[in-house]
Order: sequence, then structure tokens, then C-alpha cells
Amino acid sequence: MMIHEKEAPGLEPMRDKLIRQLHDVQSISSKVKEGLIKQVNQVSGDNLCHGDFHLFNLVRTEDGIRVIDWVDASSGDIRADVVRSYLLYSGFDQELAGQYLSLYCEKSGLEREEVLQWGPVIAGARLSENVPGEDAERLLEIVRQGVNGRIAK
Repeated sequence: MMIHEKEAPGLEPMRDKLIRQLHDVQSISSKVKEGLIKQVNQVSGDNLCHGDFHLFNLVRTEDGIRVIDWVDASSGDIRADVVRSYLLYSGFDQELAGQYLSLYCEKSGLEREEVLQWGPVIAGARLSENVPGEDAERLLEIVRQGVNGRIAK
């Protein structure tokens, strides 16, 4: 939450990054991409977003805990950044993912649903990364659920 409190207007806009990633995905149709990009265009804010926040990017130092690996940082909507962390955790451990999201929402005042609405967009963008060991079918299912629900309407 301390990361998200900072403004970062000089960083790449999250909107641009997500649109570029979605265009690169081969496994979803143009129609689905259009729906996801329409949602991306609703990105608001210029808050600092880490883009890859998870436990393995935290390091204990003499001065306390430090966040590392800022290569995916952008300026954008904190809800999308939170759901990305949630998706990363959920690919590893559903209980941990649920705890992360519940605690973040409780402490920030965000509603769970307003965070999760970004799931299909972030899952679609993550497909462009071709991460070894990532369950692409799980990400496609998250995209499909969004398309069959809110995005397709």
C-alpha cells in the first residue's frame, strides 16, 4: 500500500503497457482483445505500480524489508496492480492469494469486486509474457469468464 500511495507520472503509463501486451497475445481473438482494451482505456490514476509484486521480490536488509525487481513498474491504476499480485499468488497457492486480497482490501478500503474486475485484463496481458511454468489455460479461463460476463456485454 505504501508503494501505491506514491504518484509516478514519469513512468510508462500502465494503459500503454497493457495495450501493447494484449496486442501481442496470440491465444485470444481480436474481438476478445477489443473488449479487454476497452476496459484498459478506463485505467485511472498515475500511482506507482510495481507490476510484479510478490514475496520473492521482498528482501530483508539491515534497514528492514526492501522491494526489488522494479523492471515492470508503471504509472496507473492500483487495482490492476493488486489483481496482478493476486493472480501471481493464486497460481501458486489459492489460500495465500485470498489472504493477500482480503488483507489489501481491508486495509485500503477497496472492494474485492473492484479489484477482481481487472482479472481478465491482467490475465490476458500476462499471456503475452510466456512465463515458463505459468498455467496458460488458467489465465485463458480467467479471460473467458470476463468475456462471458461483463466484457462481452
